[in-house]
Amino acid sequence: MDIKMYKDFFRSKIFSGIIIGIGVLIIVGVIFQAGKFVGLKKAEFSGRMGDNYSRIFDGQGGEMMGLPPIGLDLPGGHGSVGKIIKIDLPKVVVEDRGNVEKVIIVGGKTLIREFRDEIKSSDLEVGDFIVVLGKPNNIGEIEADLIRTMPDSSLIMGTSSLFRKK
Repeated sequence: MDIKMYKDFFRSKIFSGIIIGIGVLIIVGVIFQAGKFVGLKKAEFSGRMGDNYSRIFDGQGGEMMGLPPIGLDLPGGHGSVGKIIKIDLPKVVVEDRGNVEKVIIVGGKTLIREFRDEIKSSDLEVGDFIVVLGKPNNIGEIEADLIRTMPDSSLIMGTSSLFRKK
C-alpha cells in the first residue's frame, strides 16, 4: 500500500506543481545571478573609468565636462592631439594639451596617414605632431583607430615651419 501511495503522489498535480515551481525558482535564480554578474562588470568598468576620468577627459585640469578651451576645437576623451614624446610599439606616448601625457595603443587595424598617404607605425618618430582618434580603454589609454601626422605644431599653434621634420 505504501508503494501505491508514493506512485500516486509522484503522478499527482501537486507533485508536478512542486517540480515546476522548483524549476522556475532555479531559472529565476540563474537569471538573477547573470544580472548580478553583468552589473558587477559594469560597475568595475565605471569605477576604473572614474579613477581615470580627469586624465581622460580633462587634460587641461579644469575645463568643465572635458571640453577643450574656447576656440581650440580638438579631440577630447576619444582622441589626442600633440607631439610624440616616446615610441615603444604598440604604445606611443603623446604630450597633449596642458602637457598631459596620453598613451596611444597602435593596433593592427589602426590607420596611420601622412596627408593622403598611408604610412606604417614604424614611420612615426619622436617629435612628430599627430592627431589621434580612437576609443579609451578601461585604464585610460586610447586604442587608436586613426592616427594622422600633421604639419609641425607651430603651424597649428601659431608660427613657422610648414611640414613635419623628417
